[in-house]
Amino acid sequence: RCLYSPHGAYAQSKLALVLFTYRLQHLLTANGSHVTANVVDPGVVNTELYKHVFWVVKVVKWMTAWLFFKTPEEGASTTIYAAVSPEMEGAGGCYLYNEERTKSAGVAYDEELQRRLWTESCKMVGISDEASRLP
Repeated sequence: RCLYSPHGAYAQSKLALVLFTYRLQHLLTANGSHVTANVVDPGVVNTELYKHVFWVVKVVKWMTAWLFFKTPEEGASTTIYAAVSPEMEGAGGCYLYNEERTKSAGVAYDEELQRRLWTESCKMVGISDEASRLP
């Protein structure tokens, strides 16, 4: 029996995003592409993400958002940096936080896990997984 956790599901989805991006960059590089793929962590941004949570959580968020949360504009700054900064030209497979390259969670560098996620993703959307045969 498995219980659903919204926070656990969110964390798992973020890990999948990082794993997928690292694998995509590996395949792009292996195929000689000049396209790059990077992961952007905007931090905790004051959005409607907690719209459907228990009212106590909403009250705590409302009381602390001004102190701990970024504005949507601040949250977007690293994405904009990744897209237009000359320092990011040709750089792929990076994890960016606060407009700086940093390390992601250690499990995200597991190449076998990256491959498995890629393969399962291809199966789920019904496309060929020819790229997974690359090293």
